Amino acid sequence: MDVVAVSQAPSPESNPYSPLPVETMRGIKFKVLLHVWHSPVSRPRTVYQSNWRPPGWEPDKYEYMNYELRRNQLLRLPHVRVVAAQGGIIWRLWKQEIASDIPSGPSRDVQFFADASRHTSHQYIFDTLTEEEIETLCGLYYVGTGRGDQTTILSWWPTPALWSTSGLDVGYWTHSAEKMFQSRLTAIREGQANLRTSRKWKGELSFYKNQTRKFIAAVKMQCITLL
Repeated sequence: MDVVAVSQAPSPESNPYSPLPVETMRGIKFKVLLHVWHSPVSRPRTVYQSNWRPPGWEPDKYEYMNYELRRNQLLRLPHVRVVAAQGGIIWRLWKQEIASDIPSGPSRDVQFFADASRHTSHQYIFDTLTEEEIETLCGLYYVGTGRGDQTTILSWWPTPALWSTSGLDVGYWTHSAEKMFQSRLTAIREGQANLRTSRKWKGELSFYKNQTRKFIAAVKMQCITLL
């Protein structure tokens, strides 16, 4: 959690065991850790359907509904609800489906889904997502080009990595971000929107990028002063 999120967090004395309503309602990124000695264990598989598609594949009118079904099934897994603390586009996709189910801390399965890398603390652990899980949540596909193993990456929604470098990412969910989301969702459901490449997403999300960076820097300075 950065200084912007800390400055908006409720006092721990109010209810130290409650979830963080400010962060979960505003799309602010944060982490809730569990203090326990954690020995690395084998991570269970959660994504079984391949997101690879053959050359020439194009989504039909049912593909977005199929994506929503896969996404929502994944969101119902306890550890995947960590997206409520991720902020950005992945938080908004969670809010679209199960916003009322706010996690109050790490899942009961956190020891299976924590970061088991040797560079990570094994005393304070939290739920994490795999790249496969993130790709499923964002509706990402690898479409063959017909040139060996080469693929084109297409997605219904931008990945968190793309979102974090965009002009719409100011540390919380804004009116401009919601306007973009609703416009895109309406176009998809009306059959007026196609899957986008990473390059197209970068172009779509690049508006006001320099102004956004200046704004974030100014807000952080004010929050540091406040704290």
